[in-house]
Amino acid sequence: MATNIIAKNMKDSIIDILSIIVLAAVLVLNILFRNQFNGGIFLFIISILIIFFGIIIWIIGKATLGEYFTTSVHPKGLVTKGIYSKFKHPMYYSGMIIYLGVALLLKSWVGLGLTIAIIIPMLFYFAKKEEGLLYERYREKYSAYKEKTII
Repeated sequence: MATNIIAKNMKDSIIDILSIIVLAAVLVLNILFRNQFNGGIFLFIISILIIFFGIIIWIIGKATLGEYFTTSVHPKGLVTKGIYSKFKHPMYYSGMIIYLGVALLLKSWVGLGLTIAIIIPMLFYFAKKEEGLLYERYREKYSAYKEKTII
């Protein structure tokens, strides 16, 4: 039993580390492959607004989570107040928004492609995994919560 828990924790740690490496690699590739298209001031302003919007959502989500915040997909509890009363995964969605905004700001086709092909699916995967864990732990309460939220 204890070896199963250790193996599961080790697997989760490896997934956490790999996801951080992927996120960092995409940012670096955005920088390396910047200025691949023209955008002008309009794209610059839109990009900044998108990034700002993502950061605001992230800050609100983190503040709402409070002591329940974790960098792992293993939730510390079910939070249903604040922004979480409308959206199940504002932190993951904000990450998607920020990465899209950064790729646009840096005018990187590579960054946009990697964000769409890797970052967004990865964050959706984590969101679904977290939903499964919350459902296992809270069953009816989570089902009722899920019915009340938009996404």
